[in-house]
Amino acid sequence: MQEVDAAQVSRWEGYVDWRNRPALRSRHGGMVAASFVLVVEVLETLAFLANASNLVLYMSEYMHMSPSKSANDVTNFMGTCFLLALLGGFLSDAVFTTYYVYLISALLEFLVSN
Repeated sequence: MQEVDAAQVSRWEGYVDWRNRPALRSRHGGMVAASFVLVVEVLETLAFLANASNLVLYMSEYMHMSPSKSANDVTNFMGTCFLLALLGGFLSDAVFTTYYVYLISALLEFLVSN
């Protein structure tokens, strides 16, 4: 009976690995996975901010906007991006699945870009 309890404690209840086997606490997750996610998020934020600063320069030089107007427009764009990410996360957790939120946002991006 104790062997069954030990096996239940060592599993993540309701989670599976990429081969559809039960996820084990000793092999999945932990500091390695958290470190990977943290590094990816830092690099994504650096890339986003680098593009934002280049966008200010582009709007000032090539679109002939004032530096204050271009900086204001870029910060409005960044704020909208961050708020829409929160909205998408809420919708994928509470209302839809992540797959449907991805499809809806991809469709909206395609319709707006054309």
